[in-house]
Amino acid sequence: MKIELKLSTDTLMAANKILKEVYNLPVSCVSRENVYKSIGMDLADKFDSKCKAQIRKANLFENKKVKLTLKYHEAWALEALIADLTDQLIENNEYQRSLLFTLRSTIHQKLA
Repeated sequence: MKIELKLSTDTLMAANKILKEVYNLPVSCVSRENVYKSIGMDLADKFDSKCKAQIRKANLFENKKVKLTLKYHEAWALEALIADLTDQLIENNEYQRSLLFTLRSTIHQKLA
């Protein structure tokens, strides 16, 4: 089961910022947290490659949406990671918080 997302460049960059921090999370004794981290690392690589492609194309200021297809478990983990890490990592940027909240809501609707 796959979930298709159409993201603005700003949303893609904000999500990438959150996912890069997954590599800095400590190893946990709780298996659920390790599952988040494992899936999060795969997502971080996927989002980072999409961001780099957008930078190479010089499409950062276009309003065209970026299409991204995630597997069900990846979308589930992305929603959880956004919920858990947004408050810790994005403190002063209300615009990025808003973008991530919208992305989280979109993912939640598609998972239901």
